Amino acid sequence: MDKPNYDVIIVGGGPSGLSAAWELRERNLLVLEKTHRCGGRLYSMSRGDYWLNLGGHLFPPPGSHMRNILHSIGLDIITIPGNKFAIWWGGKVYKPKAVSMLPFTMRMSLRERIALAFLGLRIMKAVKGWQKEMVPVYGETNQRRRARVAGFMANQTFRDFIGRIPKRLEDLFQSASRRAAAEAEDQHAGVGVSLFGAVWAGKGDSMALNLNGGSGRFGERMMELLGDRIRYHTTVKSVKKTGDLLTVAYETDGIEHTATASQVIIAVPAYQAAEIVQDIPEEVRTVLRKVQYGPFPTMGIITDETGPMPYDDIYAITTPDASFDMFFNHANPLRTGPRKPGGSLMVYSGGAPAREMLKLTDEQIRDKYLTDVYKMFPELRGHVKETIVQRWVPGNTYRPAGFNFDPMLAYCERDDVDIHFAGDYFAEIGNMEIATGTGHEAAKRARARLMDRQDRSSSLHVVSSTGSANVASRS
Repeated sequence: MDKPNYDVIIVGGGPSGLSAAWELRERNLLVLEKTHRCGGRLYSMSRGDYWLNLGGHLFPPPGSHMRNILHSIGLDIITIPGNKFAIWWGGKVYKPKAVSMLPFTMRMSLRERIALAFLGLRIMKAVKGWQKEMVPVYGETNQRRRARVAGFMANQTFRDFIGRIPKRLEDLFQSASRRAAAEAEDQHAGVGVSLFGAVWAGKGDSMALNLNGGSGRFGERMMELLGDRIRYHTTVKSVKKTGDLLTVAYETDGIEHTATASQVIIAVPAYQAAEIVQDIPEEVRTVLRKVQYGPFPTMGIITDETGPMPYDDIYAITTPDASFDMFFNHANPLRTGPRKPGGSLMVYSGGAPAREMLKLTDEQIRDKYLTDVYKMFPELRGHVKETIVQRWVPGNTYRPAGFNFDPMLAYCERDDVDIHFAGDYFAEIGNMEIATGTGHEAAKRARARLMDRQDRSSSLHVVSSTGSANVASRS
C-alpha cells in the first residue's frame, strides 16, 4: 500500500474537529480550518476582568466529553449562580425563584394566567419525560442513545405541542423556542422541550456552567497545543478514495494543494459535508443535505458602570417584547465576591426575526439591540463601552418533525469505512457536548481502522519475509 502523507486529516476546526484531533494527537494528523481561528461557535474575546461572548456559552457537567477535554488541557469551569428563567414582560423584568411561580408573579389577564399554568405543567411533564430518555441504557452506544433521545416527541412540531394560546403567551414561547434558531413550527416538539429542560431542571441542570475566561478559550488553547498541525484560511474542495488512500483537495490562501490520508474525519456543517465528500452512500448524502440550520446574529456588550446593576443576580432573560430573544449577563458567574466595576452582556435573535435582522448592517443591528437594552435597563445609558455584532451563518442545527437520521446512524456503525462524520447535527438540537462527543467517537473509529491497516500491513510484511526466506532456502 502507498504511504499516506497523514494518518488522519480532519476537516473543520470547531468543537467536533478539535475533539477528534485531541483524541488522535499522538498520530500524524492535519486539521484544515476555513477561518483564522479554531473553536467554531465557541467564540469570545478577553476584555480585562471580563470577556465578550459572541456564541455558545453553556458548558456541560462533569463526566461529559467536553469537561474531560477541558480538564486535560487545563481550563477551568465556573458555576452560574444567577436566575436562568427571568422574563421581560410588559416593560418589567420578572425573576421568580422557581419556574412554577411565573403564572402567579407576572402581570397578565386571568385567561393568560390559566393558559400559562396549564401549558407550564404540560411542559414540565414533558421535560421529565425528556430527562428519562436522557438516562443511558446499559449496553447502548452513545450514537444509539442520541438517536433515541432525538426521537422523543419527534413526530409533531413544538407549535402543535403548544396548541392554541393567547397572543402574548404565543410570543413568549416563540421567543423561548428561538434558542434553537428556529420557529416553534419548524422544530419538532422534543427540540422545544429539551430547550426548556436545560433551564428547568433545577439542581439537575445539565447546562449551568461557563468557561472561565470565555468560551473562546477552548479554541485558543487548542490552537496553542496543536500548533502547526492546523492549517488556517483553508477551504476543502473534495475528499475522494484513491486506491487504499483518501485524497483531500484544498485551497489555502488561494493556493491549491492535495494531501493523502489513511482516514478522514469530516467535522463541518452537514450541507458542506454533502458537497465535499464524493465516496459515500447516496442515502447518507441525502440525510446531510436535509439537516436544518438556523442562522442568527449575536451582540456582545462591555459596560463600564462602577456600582451594582439591577440584573447582577440574573444570568438569562427571555425577551418576547424586544428585537432580540434572549439577554445574557455573562458577568453573573463572577459576582461571587466584591463587585468589580464594569460587566459583560450578550443578546441574540433566532428564527424568522433573526433572518430579517441579518439583512441589516452591523451598525443597524447594534442600534436596534441597544434601543431595547436601554428600555429594559435605563441604568445602562452612558455605560456601554464596546459592542461587537457577530453573524452566525450557518447557526444552530435543529430537527424538524419526522426527520429520519437512520442512514447516517447505520453508516457510522460500519467497520469498513475510512471517512467518518462528526458534528452537533447528530442530535435533535446542536450543542458543544454533542459536537465534542461525536468528534471523540469518530476519532475512535478512525483509530480502529488505522490499527486494522497496521495489522494487515504487518501480516503482509511477515508473509513477504517468510516467502523470501523460503526462496533463499531452496536456492
